[in-house]
Amino acid sequence: MDIAGKVVLITGASHGIGAACAAAFRKRGALLSLAARSEALLKEAGGPDALVTAGDLTDAEVRQRVVERTLERFGRVDILINNAGVGLYAPASSAPLPEVRQIFELNLFAALDLAQLVIPGIKERGSGAIVMVTSIAGMMSLPWLSLYSASKAAMDSMADAMRIELRPHGIHVIKVAPGYVRTGFHDRALGGKPPAGLARYNKFAISAADCAEAIVRAVERNARNVLAPKSGWCAVMAARFFPWLTDRVLARVNRGL
Repeated sequence: MDIAGKVVLITGASHGIGAACAAAFRKRGALLSLAARSEALLKEAGGPDALVTAGDLTDAEVRQRVVERTLERFGRVDILINNAGVGLYAPASSAPLPEVRQIFELNLFAALDLAQLVIPGIKERGSGAIVMVTSIAGMMSLPWLSLYSASKAAMDSMADAMRIELRPHGIHVIKVAPGYVRTGFHDRALGGKPPAGLARYNKFAISAADCAEAIVRAVERNARNVLAPKSGWCAVMAARFFPWLTDRVLARVNRGL
C-alpha cells in the first residue's frame, strides 16, 4: 500500500511506539489523526498539521469522538493503528480484578470498538488496513505480565479472525508483535515492577523508532504477521517446540535470576 496521502488514525500516539509511528507515517506523506490522553504530547508527536484528540480511550464516547473528528477533518480513515495499551506487573493468582478489567478495556475492547467504527467506511472504499499492535507476550505468556499477555493473546486471536472475515472487502488486517522495546512502558504500568532478572535482556531491546518502521513497512507490503525485532521468532519457536525449556528460563527471570 502506498501510504502517501492516506489518513492514518493512531492510538496511544503521545509517546513510545505510537509517537514513533506518527513520525514514520508523517515522513511518508500520511495525514495523521492521533489519540491519547495528553493533548500537549500529541501535538508534539504529530506536528502542526495533525488532528489530535485527547481523552481516555476506555471511554466509548471518546472513541466515538476520535473517529467522528477524523471523518469531519479528512472524510475517511484509511489505516487504523490500534497501538494503545497498558500493562500490570502482578501474578494472575493475585492480580486485582479492577486493574485486570482496565487492561482488557484498553488493550482489547477499545481496539475492537475502534475497528468496528472504521470498518464500514473502509468497506465502502474497498481498500484499507487495520494494524493490531499485539506483543510477543501474547504469543508466549510472561509470568511477570500474565494478564497483559492474556489481553494480547486475545487481541492476536481476534486479529486472525478479522483478517479472514475482512479480506474479501479489501481490508488488510495486520498483526505486529513488538518484543522488548525501549519505551516508558514500565513506568506507565498500572502497578508492580518488572523482575530484576529482566534487566540482562536490555541489550536485545530495539528503539520505538525501529518498531515504528517495522509497522510502516508491514502496511506498505500488506504483511500478515510481523515480529519486531525479527529475532523474536526464535523465542516464539522455542516456546512452541521446547515449552519445558522456555518455562525454566522464564521462571528464572521471574525469580530475578
